[in-house]
Amino acid sequence: MGTPSEPFGTVVSEIGVNIREFPSTDSSIVGTFPFGAKIGLRSKVRAQNVDGNDIWYLLRDRNAWVAARNVDNTGVVKFAKDVSGGSGVAADEGARS
Repeated sequence: MGTPSEPFGTVVSEIGVNIREFPSTDSSIVGTFPFGAKIGLRSKVRAQNVDGNDIWYLLRDRNAWVAARNVDNTGVVKFAKDVSGGSGVAADEGARS
């Protein structure tokens, strides 16, 4: 698979990243991306803090989320309030997202 159009992210966590139903580690895991995966990003929200980073990215191809702590973005990712189709949930526990 090639590099998606901008904005996109690259998974930088060596153990990969969980894809979550909502932007919280308490939310259901609906998939995973491996280290180095390039993923399309639709928007971002401030939600649960994961290791000092409270940004979560909404994936472009589905209504699911990844913690920005584990993803380096390329291009400008707008906040969900500036893009249609975003929602947010906050929680207070940190773990592998």
